[in-house]
Amino acid sequence: AFRSAHDGITLTDASGNILDVNPAFSRITGWERSEVIGRNPRVLKSGRHEREFYEAMWKSLNETDNWRGEIWNRNKYGEVYPELLSISAVRDGTGTLTNYVAVFSDIGRLKAQEFQLTQMAYYDSLTELPNRTLLADRLLQGIAQTSRSSSLMAICYLDLDGFKPINDTYGHAVGDALLRSVAERMVQCVRESDTVARIGGDEFVVLLPMIDAPQDAKLVAEKIREALNQAFLIGDIRIAISS
Repeated sequence: AFRSAHDGITLTDASGNILDVNPAFSRITGWERSEVIGRNPRVLKSGRHEREFYEAMWKSLNETDNWRGEIWNRNKYGEVYPELLSISAVRDGTGTLTNYVAVFSDIGRLKAQEFQLTQMAYYDSLTELPNRTLLADRLLQGIAQTSRSSSLMAICYLDLDGFKPINDTYGHAVGDALLRSVAERMVQCVRESDTVARIGGDEFVVLLPMIDAPQDAKLVAEKIREALNQAFLIGDIRIAISS
């Protein structure tokens, strides 16, 4: 079972030094058995987790003899990947800790599928901006933030003048490229905490939470309008639009 398991298995002594690994360990991590015997599993550490993450892991192991969760590790070739990891402490008949057994699986493909589903559900496929669903969620969050503070929130609606003739004249491929460029310029005009969403066609909404005065929203709107009034170069085609 140890040799044929699809999940990687690591057996360590009570100090955490590796005593044995199965073939799946080598397949997932790239490390051969002879390369890791006697070493600490820290060889797989990715650097993505803070100290508190490992402190919580060891607290659980010390108190319950078990820990299970998701962790980012690094394989022999420097590639970082997500694992579903389960660690169990092994004790002898007197209750003395003798070993740790870690069982893990690479969940990179599952994570990729989750990301794709999230993108489909909450983001516009053309511009990769938030869609109506995500905009509504962030609007509710913004309302909650505003109610807890003395700040304001602004919602700006924008559509593009003359977009349909561009589609009719140059084709949908050029129109789609133009919308992507418009989205990029709009995102560059706002803060990371703001939301630029595409709600359909050439219609966009900008959500500005946590502002101090209505004038702040006006300044952002003017900045976006100025950015979009500059001509776009789509391939060899120079296109001017207004908003």
